[in-house]
Amino acid sequence: RVEVLRGPQGTLYGRNTTGGLVHYVSRKPTEEFEASASASIGTYSESILEGAMSGPISDNVRGRVAVKTTQNDGWQTNTVTGEKLNDTDSFGYRTQLEFDLADNANLLLNVHGSSADQQSVGFAHMGYLESSSGDADKCSIGAIQAGRCTSASFDMTGIEASGGKYGPEYVASGAKGGLGTEIDTFGTSATLIWDFENFSLTSITAYEELDKFLQDDGDGTAVVYFDEQYGVDAEQYTQEIRLNGSTEKSNWVTGFYYYKDDRGLVTEAPTTADWAELGLWHREIVTLDSESWALFGQLEYDLSQTLTLVSGLRYTEEERDFTQDAGPSFYDEIDTTGDLSDNATTGRIGLDWRPSAGTLAYASYSTGFKSGGFSGSYNSTVEATKPVGAENINNFELGLKTTLAEVYRLNAAAFHYTVEDYQAQVFLTVADGSVITNAGDVTGTGAEVELTAPITENFEVIAGAGWLNTEFDSEQLFFVAGDAYTLDGNELPSAPGFTYNLVARYYQSLGDNGELVFQGDYAWQDDHYLQVENDPYSKQSAYGLANAKIAWHSPTDTYSVEAFTRNLANEEYFTYQNTLGSDWGYGVWGQPRTAGLRFNWKM
Repeated sequence: RVEVLRGPQGTLYGRNTTGGLVHYVSRKPTEEFEASASASIGTYSESILEGAMSGPISDNVRGRVAVKTTQNDGWQTNTVTGEKLNDTDSFGYRTQLEFDLADNANLLLNVHGSSADQQSVGFAHMGYLESSSGDADKCSIGAIQAGRCTSASFDMTGIEASGGKYGPEYVASGAKGGLGTEIDTFGTSATLIWDFENFSLTSITAYEELDKFLQDDGDGTAVVYFDEQYGVDAEQYTQEIRLNGSTEKSNWVTGFYYYKDDRGLVTEAPTTADWAELGLWHREIVTLDSESWALFGQLEYDLSQTLTLVSGLRYTEEERDFTQDAGPSFYDEIDTTGDLSDNATTGRIGLDWRPSAGTLAYASYSTGFKSGGFSGSYNSTVEATKPVGAENINNFELGLKTTLAEVYRLNAAAFHYTVEDYQAQVFLTVADGSVITNAGDVTGTGAEVELTAPITENFEVIAGAGWLNTEFDSEQLFFVAGDAYTLDGNELPSAPGFTYNLVARYYQSLGDNGELVFQGDYAWQDDHYLQVENDPYSKQSAYGLANAKIAWHSPTDTYSVEAFTRNLANEEYFTYQNTLGSDWGYGVWGQPRTAGLRFNWKM
């Protein structure tokens, strides 16, 4: 399952966070034998195979193994070479062994990994000028995002740069060796749970490693200009020890958390395949080592039969060491080192009220912390390598979770937060590099509501809506695309003011022949900016994405077959945008319409 925990997590759950976390919980080995498999085919020659098997190995040992492989030809075409971009060729696995060490002790071992060797996403070139003349006026935003404009830097329109075609499925790249993405991961963990008379001990030891090589064409044209590549080699070790228990009126947990991350990062331009012709003109070699530890505890105490006080506290210390070794570069050749040390005390206090078995109302105040850090690439000056300070958040929240008429589930929440010293990275231009800075304070106010409603025995609706208002209080001023931008009054990037979503599902019984399930879903988001400076080129208009599915399930649900389509209306939208020069930038398209057929089996 996937758990989305909103708001700052300044007490439990691993490292301190300011914006919430996504918690992935995988299936554990089972007492009885079970197995499942699925196969699907779809648009762009996509094929996905996955399967799992779980069950007892001996009286005290259980195991589970799961694998998945995905392949497709890619939904973008490089109009310069005719090759496909943004394809998928990946494989992943997870194996688990669970041991009953004693009647009160359990050990779970987990080994997992993945690999991918594919082509990167293609960037859409966007010129900002009506003509290639140096004194040309800037185009309208609609014309820029539609690729109808040009730039003095490249003297071509976006459509011409894409070989006469423009849109999500057509992009241009002059990189001779393609735009490769290679990712290999490996991880292992050991979770020990030992139950005593009045408390339980939990120990989680984990190791993760990542090797990644990525190439992209930052200018999105047939010209080899801002074609770069990145490499990451990272190792991460974590250790958490928890004690938790309960009394007649309380539940409590306390623990220790340790985190260590060592990584090397390499940024080079152009890509390796173009070195021979153009020469290597930019290289940064960065090492970044991070170490953190924390003590935490939380207590839930029943003030009465319906009212519970929740309080938690966490103390965190973090250290980072940074070095940069610059090779040939149009920036200054920067060789420097740096370090920082941060600490913070964060926590949560709140009240939970349960007036009835199906209702929870709550109020809480929580704080979170994100330590300072360093920029890992495109540091054009020594000042750009200096550390950014820590970010802190204070959050107030009111919420209600209830069941109406015994069947309708309603969740609602309202919140107000203040982020102090918000950390932001702004890419100025190719020549000026980027800057990571404490961009000022941000206030946010919002509300969310979710409703699960079984309209009839055969028809259910799940609906949600959210409202959000964010605003910077900042004195920061940046020059992007030749224009001056102040962050004061800006909204956060990728933070639409209004969103809503709807899922409708209908079940049609076929008697002894099984069941049909019809499902449609739609998610809409208001217009929003994709960059922190809120430049007009990065404003994405409001859009919605619709999906549909029809499935047949066998009478025992051993087999099922489903046909599906995503982005049913073939909506065109950008997921990212960046300005790289005074007269040009690029965007990253969202995926167009896809469809497929999936077969599932389980026992």
